[in-house]
Amino acid sequence: MFIAVIVVIIILGVLFHYNTQETAPQKNNSTPSKKLSTRYPLVFLDDFDAPQKPVESYNENKGKSEAYFLKYLQKYFPKHIYTDLALQIDESFYYPDFTFFSKKHNLYIDIEIDEPYNFKGKPTHTINSDDTRNLFFMEAGWIVIRFTEEQVVRQPVQCCKFIADTIFKITRDKGFTETLKGIQPLTILPSPWTAQQAEQMFINRVRDSYSDILK
Repeated sequence: MFIAVIVVIIILGVLFHYNTQETAPQKNNSTPSKKLSTRYPLVFLDDFDAPQKPVESYNENKGKSEAYFLKYLQKYFPKHIYTDLALQIDESFYYPDFTFFSKKHNLYIDIEIDEPYNFKGKPTHTINSDDTRNLFFMEAGWIVIRFTEEQVVRQPVQCCKFIADTIFKITRDKGFTETLKGIQPLTILPSPWTAQQAEQMFINRVRDSYSDILK
């Protein structure tokens, strides 16, 4: 009888160990996720509690799509959008296309527009080509949001909604989401491109397909 009781206790112990292994949440030993999406818009973030303050430095290299999207950013994020700020790196600077800054939340967001190729047809913003830049902003305590040029031209209000939703997820502040309430989310959700894909887009004149909107 004594031996039978011991056997039962051992079996119960094994079953308990097995069940706790199956149901207990596993500790996550991986590093924090820095890239939150695999399709555009791309979001990169890390520890943004103590962001590095930018310096005033104007970048004259602004295209038509930047000027076009700026009007929407200023409409939906008034007094929070800057085009004359940069982060210094050694003797040079990294210029955001646009900077969103919230003094209330001490929050900086680098908002970028990615074109697949330049006016000469050279591929730009190909897969991994912006990794160093993205990492620099993340290590400076900034968030990076990258849109494609087609997204901000064809669906600028939806892009603003995406920014507002991102801000809400981080701060729980509904101030910007309320303004864009009822706006449908982005439907243009392309994947990042390779150099070969960008070259093919140039051959197909993809950027020309929405250039009339910018006129």
